[in-house]
Amino acid sequence: MFSLENKTAIVTGGGSGIGKATAQRLKRAGANVIVADIVDCSADVASWGGDFRLVDVAESEQIVALCDYAVNEYGRLDIMVNNAAVSTGRMLADVDSAENSLRFWKINYLSAQMGTKEAAARMTRGGAIVNLTSITAVRGFPQWTEYGATKGAIIALTQTAAIEYASAGIRVNAVAPGIIDTPMAMREARAMVEKNASVFAPLGRIGTPEELAASIHFLVSDDAGYITGQILSVDGGWSTGTSMKAFEVAMA
Repeated sequence: MFSLENKTAIVTGGGSGIGKATAQRLKRAGANVIVADIVDCSADVASWGGDFRLVDVAESEQIVALCDYAVNEYGRLDIMVNNAAVSTGRMLADVDSAENSLRFWKINYLSAQMGTKEAAARMTRGGAIVNLTSITAVRGFPQWTEYGATKGAIIALTQTAAIEYASAGIRVNAVAPGIIDTPMAMREARAMVEKNASVFAPLGRIGTPEELAASIHFLVSDDAGYITGQILSVDGGWSTGTSMKAFEVAMA
């Protein structure tokens, strides 16, 4: 079930967190997996049988080269997971310059746009693309204006690309994580993050990278062959509405 034998996958931001868990899971399912990251983690990737490429996804020509490498090295490209991102926790009033925001947009949104376009151009046998969006794209979160805006754009990208590439047999979906136990999410105090999740997520906890990886694995597999243009929330129910615990706190 969910076999990826003889397929080739690229996972951007695959050096840690959700990207790493996803890359390792796709490898276990039989895929050739190329991990792209701006941090050199070649030794770690090699230890579990992956193929590492040092890539700055903010530079579009490096994404082009990455997709070319997949085809030249493995003869095909079947799966693209656009996961690379950076986060900022600042109020809109504290955004200091358009130039700084532009690089933020290049990493979080334009890399997914270029990754989708360039991967699709090389998927001659059909394929599957998964973009990582976020709960912040569908619910307002103070201090996450820039991040939420870039992730909201990824939803629009995903839905439109799904329509444009459907005739080529290429499926495009997105996964929207809630609070996940990753280095980026846990940059703030873990206790505070866990408390927020325990109150606001109906399931009462933070998620794990492996739970996200499982969802992505399903979406890129042939078992999900009739699913495209969808946004799968993996957030413990947070985006559904107010948790019972939060409701009880408010009523008290």
